[in-house]
Amino acid sequence: MTAFPHAAEALTSALDRFGHASARVLEAVTGVGDADLGESLVEMTKAKVQAKASIAVIRFSDEMWDALVAIGKESNHA
Repeated sequence: MTAFPHAAEALTSALDRFGHASARVLEAVTGVGDADLGESLVEMTKAKVQAKASIAVIRFSDEMWDALVAIGKESNHA
């Protein structure tokens, strides 16, 4: 299943991006850094969408694998 590792890698990337963006939001809100609040919020939203898409691919890959296993079991019994 090649889709699963790629989706897992994309999910890890999205979570990492979300973490970095949320840190920049804190910097912007507290005035500690020079981060742009709007840009950081957009980056968080993009990371959230990427994470949701990656999770959907992982779920689909899991369902597809289960279906292939079921087909294999059916053909062995026939």
